[in-house]
Amino acid sequence: MLFRLSGGVYQQPPLYRELRDNNGIVHPEVEAQKSYHILFGNQYSFKMWQRPFTLIGEAYWKKMTHVNPYTLEDVRIRYAALNNAKAYAYGAELRLNGAFVPGTESWFSLGYLKTEENINERGYISRPTDQRLQVGILFQDYMPEVPDLKMYLNLVYNTGLPGGSPSYTDSYLYQNRLRDYKRADLGISYIFVGANKSNDKNAFLRVFKDLSGGFEIFNLFNNQNSITNTWVRDLVNEQQFAVPNFMTGRILNIKIEMRF
Repeated sequence: MLFRLSGGVYQQPPLYRELRDNNGIVHPEVEAQKSYHILFGNQYSFKMWQRPFTLIGEAYWKKMTHVNPYTLEDVRIRYAALNNAKAYAYGAELRLNGAFVPGTESWFSLGYLKTEENINERGYISRPTDQRLQVGILFQDYMPEVPDLKMYLNLVYNTGLPGGSPSYTDSYLYQNRLRDYKRADLGISYIFVGANKSNDKNAFLRVFKDLSGGFEIFNLFNNQNSITNTWVRDLVNEQQFAVPNFMTGRILNIKIEMRF
């Protein structure tokens, strides 16, 4: 069992776009954002079912000052170009990985993050990166009768991020969130030539040191996951509505890997 404790102080000089406000005016007087953080971690290695496993846990806390707040409009990041906020972040993550199936490596992870900011002492609201809950599973397996035929299943679930706010508006009035992120990936491959498998009888396969092929299906269930919002203004009622921008749907990928 291993324990880790670390901490630090971080200051990042602003980039050009952090100096430019919503009106395009550059403010060279913007100072570096500052943060102080501490992290505690634990790694526990053990055996279960006579196979090796590792449980990794981390907890962290971060305090930020001189924060330059920003919002997301569509896929554009817009900074306030002011050091008028303070913020904090804390969270924890657990990850268990090991040979759930002999000869393979799989893992399960669970994470929690909360981060909020206080702009001009108006109270704390969620930052654009306020993810909250994240769950991930990667499971690998193979057919006992045909060990060269392998499969993996990747599952991801995240609670929705804040949906951003339109330009020139008060971000305190737009605290909606995107829909939860859900995704499943499936991959199947076959090893023709590898470290534990050679094919000297086939003249074509003798050329390769490693040769494998297969297919992957990303976003297996074709979930509509949104990444940001586009804000549409109603000129009659002077209201703005969030229209989600969806990420790529289901994708089929054919993969061949070879080494000579």
